[in-house]
Amino acid sequence: MNLITLSFEVAEEDQADFIRKMEDMKDFWDVKGFVFSLFRDTSRKSRFLQLFLTEKSVDQFTALIHNDSKAKKMFEDVKEIAGHVVVSCMECLV
Repeated sequence: MNLITLSFEVAEEDQADFIRKMEDMKDFWDVKGFVFSLFRDTSRKSRFLQLFLTEKSVDQFTALIHNDSKAKKMFEDVKEIAGHVVVSCMECLV
């Protein structure tokens, strides 16, 4: 099992539309084999963590971002609103 995370900041005034867009993508990610979640820091409301839990590899995730127009658009939306995105991939050990 792999966990792919995107961490980034979104200004509070931009969050409503952004969250709605991400919510609309949940079914898409399910069909592609990724359990998708979006979390907001409770103490720093501008900080977000987007999680993708999957049996797929980070290379498969990257290929999807590059080759699927809907996935590519989602990633571009995140980059546009956040500016700086940190991507991490972790593997389950236990």
